[in-house]
Amino acid sequence: MGKIFLVLALLALLPSPSRAENIFYGSGHTFVDAFDKTGLAILAIGTGATLVAFSQDQQMHDNWVNNQRMNKDVSGVGNFWGSGIPEIAIAVGQLIWDEPNGFAATESLIVSTVVTFGLKYSVQRPRPDSDTKTSFPSGHSQISFCSATNIAISYGVWASIPAYGMAVLTGFSRLADNAHWFSDVVAGATIGVLFGRSAFKHNMYVMPVSYGPGDRGYGLELTYNF
Repeated sequence: MGKIFLVLALLALLPSPSRAENIFYGSGHTFVDAFDKTGLAILAIGTGATLVAFSQDQQMHDNWVNNQRMNKDVSGVGNFWGSGIPEIAIAVGQLIWDEPNGFAATESLIVSTVVTFGLKYSVQRPRPDSDTKTSFPSGHSQISFCSATNIAISYGVWASIPAYGMAVLTGFSRLADNAHWFSDVVAGATIGVLFGRSAFKHNMYVMPVSYGPGDRGYGLELTYNF
């Protein structure tokens, strides 16, 4: 539940109640917009990948458990990255300095987190290291892939490389620390990408423009998605 409180705490940082209302209203659009043609394709691919991962759960568990392929220091970085704290900090920074993208990021974090915890308490899959029934899907993977998708859409491919790299590290860290099954991680990543994208269907986003060799100057590209 900690991630839900962290995400909702974003709203308390907004300077006016009307902005919080706009985000709540926009969150409904983010959920609905996730299931357009592209979103359904993402969902289908992610569902298929989750089913394949499910068949590999035990083997992946045996290969990764007890930090066999990732030492504790590295997995600790991944676990912190997926805690929600860095993602909230990025969204707060966007709300301060890049409000259009910040609104989209906040909406997608809220919706994807609510969906993830709704599934956790509906599926009630035990974790590999305990009888705690909150394994499916991985919240760490969901929130890190959601933030990476926001960054990719907002700022382009070069910004997305480290963001997705940290998201992948986070996913494998959950295997290394025996906190999740492989299919939990794949499902969490799917949810993050699905809703990370959909928030931009009704929000403007601002992306830096790169000019080719010989061109002069810098600029911003303003884009609306419908």
